[in-house]
Amino acid sequence: MVFLLFGVLFAFPYATMESIKVAESYWTLKTNELVVDEDMANYGSQLLVPLLCGEAFEGQDIMWRRNSGEELQERGNRILVMVEERQGGTYNCYSREGSYLNHTLVLVHWPYRKIIKGTPEKGYIYCSANNYNGSFQCSWTWDEKRADAGKVVLIKVTRSHQVGNITCDLTSSGHGVMCQDHAYCPYAEERDQVNLTIYFRSDYVIETYRLQFQISGIVRPDMVRISKNTTTLELQYPETWSTPSSFFPLTFQVKEIHCCKKKCDCSNSIPRKVKLTQGQMWPIKQGVTVCVRAQDDLCNSSWSEWSRFK
Repeated sequence: MVFLLFGVLFAFPYATMESIKVAESYWTLKTNELVVDEDMANYGSQLLVPLLCGEAFEGQDIMWRRNSGEELQERGNRILVMVEERQGGTYNCYSREGSYLNHTLVLVHWPYRKIIKGTPEKGYIYCSANNYNGSFQCSWTWDEKRADAGKVVLIKVTRSHQVGNITCDLTSSGHGVMCQDHAYCPYAEERDQVNLTIYFRSDYVIETYRLQFQISGIVRPDMVRISKNTTTLELQYPETWSTPSSFFPLTFQVKEIHCCKKKCDCSNSIPRKVKLTQGQMWPIKQGVTVCVRAQDDLCNSSWSEWSRFK
């Protein structure tokens, strides 16, 4: 099977259609998948996209079908097809005898953000790591109108300058990815950024989302474990946190609140006392609910969720 590699535009007899311009920017997403870079959001916009059945079929009488439907008028190894608005399609090419030869899926790269929810200010994809073992996870929320048709078609992840070995797998829910940097060293200074690119598809539209971060910038400990002794509470590091604790210290934020409800809200309740500490012992007081969360002591990353003891 011959893959699509376009270097220059071909000279086609159909180029006489001067009212419709030929696409100037297009690239291969995956094998046999051609993406057209064009703002085609305006109603009625049209582009001519060049297709190649295969170098081995040059000079042959090739016929084409879109989405296995009616035969196109255009024939030959190299043709131009018209893409209207965001309506791509799968173009199959056949020999004169009707034997299948090759195909090209034409997609349109949309510059807008409609497939998943978010804003440019707050972002669209949230990434976090619960320790320094080189693993991290990213999640997103599908837009309701595209939840059924939307899917991830390609994930690219690299380090800025290093030759890394980072692999990612889509979660079973389809709402995130789990990634592992196999070359990551938790005891060395992290110099390079992780460059993550995710391509989302809905129907024939492609949207690209890019993030750049370091593990130290997205690390967020899991919830603090609280155990009760006779007169004190012991604040324990999460089991998932990196060891030894002397090399990966945590800072605890502890606040005491009075709560008459069965379920206290540590996030919104007004505290009577708040303290930052690295100590792991806290006195028990009658009628007081203790809320605890943790943060990496060596970088200003995210706090864990609150743990509560009443």
